[in-house]
Amino acid sequence: MILTMRLFTQRDIYYVEINGKRRSLRTKDKTVARRLHNQIKREYLKGKVHQLIGKCTVTLGQYRDEFLKWAEDVQPTKTFKANRLALNKLVHYTGETISLEQISQKHLDQMIADCKRRALAVASINNYIRHARASLNKAVDWKYIRSNPLSGAKEFPLEKRPPGFLSRQEALRFLASIEDVDLRRFAAALIATGRRRSELFRLRWEDVDLEGNRYLARKTKNHLSKWYPINAMFKSILLIIGPKKNCRVFDRWLHPDTITHLIKQVLRDAGYGHLKTHSLRHTFASLKAVEGRSLKEIQELLGHTEIKTTQIYAHLTEDHLAEVAEINLGPIDLGK
Repeated sequence: MILTMRLFTQRDIYYVEINGKRRSLRTKDKTVARRLHNQIKREYLKGKVHQLIGKCTVTLGQYRDEFLKWAEDVQPTKTFKANRLALNKLVHYTGETISLEQISQKHLDQMIADCKRRALAVASINNYIRHARASLNKAVDWKYIRSNPLSGAKEFPLEKRPPGFLSRQEALRFLASIEDVDLRRFAAALIATGRRRSELFRLRWEDVDLEGNRYLARKTKNHLSKWYPINAMFKSILLIIGPKKNCRVFDRWLHPDTITHLIKQVLRDAGYGHLKTHSLRHTFASLKAVEGRSLKEIQELLGHTEIKTTQIYAHLTEDHLAEVAEINLGPIDLGK
């Protein structure tokens, strides 16, 4: 292991140079500079030795704090929150002082077993597994560990159920049952557009082109942002609300989770407690399928990047085709 390291001054400030890379010690005091120089040398050599022999001294607690500080600035908010929750769960079962290289599948299994004892939904458990595993990938990128100890963690199979949705008449009755007019407008907009809750919540007036009958649904990744047509139902909602300047279209609520809780409550009150806010997006798609729209058209309107995501509505389009295929000419003598 070759180390080239020297201490020098430049304009009375002490610097240390390690293998050609310079770093200011931010001091003019020679004694302080020598102490810092020796400390840096010890730490550098220590790190190199650990790297060579494969030993990691970074604890899970230290890594969590470092990872979350990095992730908060670069990851989408939803991903960051899920990673934070999963890492905190893992720390709860391993402790903060365990080194990264000591983490094993056993620790994750303990977490999963406890989640099952508390009767958590399979989807929630899978979420913990997925994000705990993904969060440790960065430890490999940062050379803290050679491989992800949770790379082999498998998610549990989910029972595939058809999406829940409202029929046309049910949708009308549901909307009529909502007394809060602002909430009624938001729920109607979900059904009218098929947008996700977060997309409508973030929609700003500067992204609405009423003259061109289109609006921009912005994504965290700009290349996925897309313009969609404004249909008559959505346009009537927009016109009765505004237009306004420099604000969100639905600006009454400060957080999208508030809307989710309110819509879940009105769904329960209306007798549709088995449905959730996302079911209103499914309602839009199912109504389009029943109208006879193709899966490709539904995919474009929903903003799915892959057609396989839209396949959950395939049976509805097939049912429609079966109805269209029927023909009734009346009684015909076909002989015997």
